[in-house]
Amino acid sequence: MGFQFPEAFALLLILPPLLWRVWRGGALAREIAGAFKGRAPGRWHSGARLTLIAAFLGSLIAVGARPYVVPGMTGNYLLISDVSRSMDARHSCREPTLLDRSKGVMQQVIAGLPEGRFGIVAFERLAFPVTQMTYDHSYLNDVIAHGLFVGLIYDHTATQFANALSAVVQKKERLPDIYGRVNYAILVTDGNISPSEEGRFREVLMRLRDTGIRLLIVGIGSSGGTPIPVVQNGKCLDQPIAMDGQPVRVSLRADILQSLAGETEGRYFGEAAIGELVAFLRRETLQKASSDVTFGAGQRKDMSWVFLVIATVALAGIILLNINPRFGSVFRVGDKEFRWTK
Repeated sequence: MGFQFPEAFALLLILPPLLWRVWRGGALAREIAGAFKGRAPGRWHSGARLTLIAAFLGSLIAVGARPYVVPGMTGNYLLISDVSRSMDARHSCREPTLLDRSKGVMQQVIAGLPEGRFGIVAFERLAFPVTQMTYDHSYLNDVIAHGLFVGLIYDHTATQFANALSAVVQKKERLPDIYGRVNYAILVTDGNISPSEEGRFREVLMRLRDTGIRLLIVGIGSSGGTPIPVVQNGKCLDQPIAMDGQPVRVSLRADILQSLAGETEGRYFGEAAIGELVAFLRRETLQKASSDVTFGAGQRKDMSWVFLVIATVALAGIILLNINPRFGSVFRVGDKEFRWTK
């Protein structure tokens, strides 16, 4: 267990003089009772009260220190997002684009692995990281929502998986301190690549296997094809882009994506199977967190409730000692009896 504000424990310095004052009050009461031939509360009463007061105040101080625990398991993942022109496809301007849908997939994965550490790579003809590896999920979601768009990279009219996967391999080989623990890359794409590009996969896939990275691929789109609407002056028109008089349609290449995943001992998931993907990641990829892992604030689970329960029980005990006759003591002066309640 850790504490967000451990400096709050400096308040514990007030406990010794306070407890001494309570103990001294009990001792004085016994002295007075003895002088009048009476019977004051016994030492057990004073001891119980001191213990309960210490527990009550100590627990409140611990609550102020903001106790937390961090997960015992974690994982490191790269999210690889296709931002090529084909990801602008949609059936109408009122529908989300393929890229919008892929963003939803990535956000669901991040939400499903709150203890996970992620980095994001964008690609089309080129590929580059758009975030560092981080546990800051708010930052990651903000980048996904506002930092990924078609045209992010200079030449966005082609999709070259080999470049993207090669960039991932290079990051793990050259920066082992940052990417060395990444064993799973989650690729979100429509698989729309040219036949010439398919021939470049073999070498890159061999390098992926050598570095221990498995591809988990999510296919976005439909096999029947999705048109790309014309955009003029930033405004979407319900008119598909045409080439040689025929509308350009982007088809989901699930066959290629399944083959790629299989070559790296990974798996392919349809867009509707994100729950299955998250379940797979939680079941197969999470590992025990090592002692040198530094989780972010988002991975901390607040444990203040534990100390609040202790403080509540202690306060109830203090009240019970004062009002319940069973815990009181008889104080006699002459032939008269008084109930000691304080």
